[in-house]
Amino acid sequence: MSSEIIKGLPRFAMAFQPIADTMTGAVFAQEALARGRDGEGAVSVFDKVPQSRRHLFESLCRQRALEAVKEIGLGETRISLNVSPEAVLDPEFGILETIRVARTLGLHERQLILEFTEKQKTADIRAIRDLIIPFRKRGMMVALDDFGAGYNGIQTLLELKPDVVKFDMGLINRIDTCEMQQTLISSLAEACSRLDIIVVAEGVETLPQARMLQSMGIALMQGYLFARPAVGLLPAPAEAVMAKLM
Repeated sequence: MSSEIIKGLPRFAMAFQPIADTMTGAVFAQEALARGRDGEGAVSVFDKVPQSRRHLFESLCRQRALEAVKEIGLGETRISLNVSPEAVLDPEFGILETIRVARTLGLHERQLILEFTEKQKTADIRAIRDLIIPFRKRGMMVALDDFGAGYNGIQTLLELKPDVVKFDMGLINRIDTCEMQQTLISSLAEACSRLDIIVVAEGVETLPQARMLQSMGIALMQGYLFARPAVGLLPAPAEAVMAKLM
């Protein structure tokens, strides 16, 4: 994108955080996350973007992430890219532009995971589903992010039919001590398994949380327990932590 187009937007970098497979020790994917010049989180960065330019900025974040992983060397690891549902269909700055950038960089759709956030109201989910069918056929995965903290969780799940559901950290934070949370997560995980949907637990910060999730059959986890987001590299999950879980 030209310097004129991005003029007035906040300066930022893309950080990466791994989704760890606690059963095998492998990295399932690396999620790309926007960070400000002084390490501010994505919410703080996006708060500085005018509403009229949000789609453009989202597209720029995805482009920067793809360029970064191409430079670092992605290997066979997937890259997970965040997208708000209302931005997907944007003819100029939507997902078609991101796919074009990925192909230009020599990345295949099977290396991509498209994460739809559930913290924003979903647009025309059927139109989105139809638009991305060709890319899913070529191996691109679709994830429903922040599940349990958004507007249309179950309805969106049924209509989008994602490959991955990421349980929001609000469902995970007391999983090792709260029986109600344990019952809910266990039931949701079982339902996803029956629907052939992969489950990822977000915001995992302690070993007791991780062990409880493993006991429910949830192997894929993301959070500070394993690695903090890092700029300029694709971090590996902490070896000491993985050794205690495998």
